Amino acid sequence: MITVARLSSAEAKAAVPALAEILVDCVAGGASVGFMAPYGPEAARAFYEKVAADVEAGAVALFAASVDGRYVGTVQLGLALPPNQPHRAELRKMLVHRSARGRGVASALIRAAEALSKDLGRWLIVLDTVAGSDADRLYAKLGWRSFGTCPDYALFPDGPYCDSTHYFRDLREPKIPLKASGVTFRDATEADLPAILAIVNDAILNTTALWIDDPVDLDNRRAWFEARRSQGYPVIIAERDGQVAGFGSYGAFRTGDGYRNSVEHSIYVRADLRGQGIGAPLLRALEDIARGQGKRAMIGGVEGSNTASLQLHRKLGFVDSGRLPHVGFKFGRWLDLVFMTKALSA
Repeated sequence: MITVARLSSAEAKAAVPALAEILVDCVAGGASVGFMAPYGPEAARAFYEKVAADVEAGAVALFAASVDGRYVGTVQLGLALPPNQPHRAELRKMLVHRSARGRGVASALIRAAEALSKDLGRWLIVLDTVAGSDADRLYAKLGWRSFGTCPDYALFPDGPYCDSTHYFRDLREPKIPLKASGVTFRDATEADLPAILAIVNDAILNTTALWIDDPVDLDNRRAWFEARRSQGYPVIIAERDGQVAGFGSYGAFRTGDGYRNSVEHSIYVRADLRGQGIGAPLLRALEDIARGQGKRAMIGGVEGSNTASLQLHRKLGFVDSGRLPHVGFKFGRWLDLVFMTKALSA
């Protein structure tokens, strides 16, 4: 069982030898956390003695994770920031001993730091981590959002340069309602295809949500619907006052076997009902179905200037995972494609 605790000043001082051992192990394992090899216990103890002093001064909150009474991980929440940043904190020195990795220690530490930060009114947290590392993937999975990667930002302990990805986490409660008043959700039937067709053709003719120039016909939607059903993928209807208000679906992200646990979704709301809180619960309903099918990741491709869709995805925990500039063309202008992703399970 993993136990995470925020250490008092006295506890931090007493934990210096154990935390120093974790730091030495991480540096020896190649972690780029600010130190160069060879890095020994004496230097690590001096580092954590300073951290303990910062805890006493209120500049840092120090967390330690233990398993069976032994410290196996630690993280810091930096609180001593400039006066114009009272709403912000910094996540620092996320370390897990190599003998305890893969057991959820890092996730538990991160969640504890997030909870404290929120309690303190520090709703924005930032960090940087080695691009492409296990930590990089973990932060994305836990809902942190990347805001850029800097090449050659730091050095690995043995000397080579490493890139750094920078993340932030907004801990404010999302303001999107998770239920839409008067809206119900159900599986689509063939009788819904004319309404789906009308919504799709409106999107084709009047928006950049679909990069298609000409309207499609009912046979096109019928073939799409039958393909979704034959492959075991959902098509769901958002219904209000007995009428189709929108629909959502997902399918394979790519066709290779290795992508079997990832899906790409799309949601559409009738033009006269947009902005009325239908899109969020529609997307949540798709997420629930995907989890029930054992899917691990949901991906959306959003046109780069579609601010409403981008904000909707971000507020529901999707992260920006890359922008492809000028890969589409419609209405006489070039379009960017932004990939939004969300991890559906641990």
